[in-house]
Amino acid sequence: MAIGLERLRVRSHSLIHNVGAMVLTVYAGLVTIFGLMLLESPMLWPTDVGGVFINLLLLAYALPALLALLLSYAVAGRRPVAYANTIAAFALVLALTYVTFEIRRLYHGPVLTRGETTGAEQYTYSIAWLAFGVALLGIGIAVDSLRARLASAAVIALTILKAFMVDMSTLTGVYRALSFICLGLVLVAIGWFYQRVLFRRQKPPAAQAPVTQPGASA
Repeated sequence: MAIGLERLRVRSHSLIHNVGAMVLTVYAGLVTIFGLMLLESPMLWPTDVGGVFINLLLLAYALPALLALLLSYAVAGRRPVAYANTIAAFALVLALTYVTFEIRRLYHGPVLTRGETTGAEQYTYSIAWLAFGVALLGIGIAVDSLRARLASAAVIALTILKAFMVDMSTLTGVYRALSFICLGLVLVAIGWFYQRVLFRRQKPPAAQAPVTQPGASA
């Protein structure tokens, strides 16, 4: 509804459409924080989320993430930058939450609160977050989106933090080694790509000296 009102207010210039779009956006944000992340979170309450891939997680987190992303583009250039970026941040959080909960669903079944978290599961989280961050970087480069590249940096930074705060203490043996090896390889590859490709692409061309024709000074 907020996306529709944002599109409509561009044509109607109506104060009601303008305020209505903002009210619905704020309401959706509050429902996301206090509803999806707290009061109805399947990680906090024993809820049967359903099938492996077609389940409540898809409806509760993946779909709202897509809609929030579309809303952030609908308001881009028409609302303050902070407003659009906040909505985009909500989309990123919802998407990362969906990826995390879906992995939890694969390991624990339809009730996510059951069972203990194994080393294999922790390693899968790290790899999935890394893959998600790399995918965002690829999208940001392909469509030349600074927002997507910043989102990629945030996800990879979160993965690094998890590696040192969680994986270091919980993973043992081959999983710990693989976690840090994969993280190191991805960081080296990203650094190489930024240095060799992205920075070179953005480097302004050198100014050429004017060519002086023979006899021009005369």
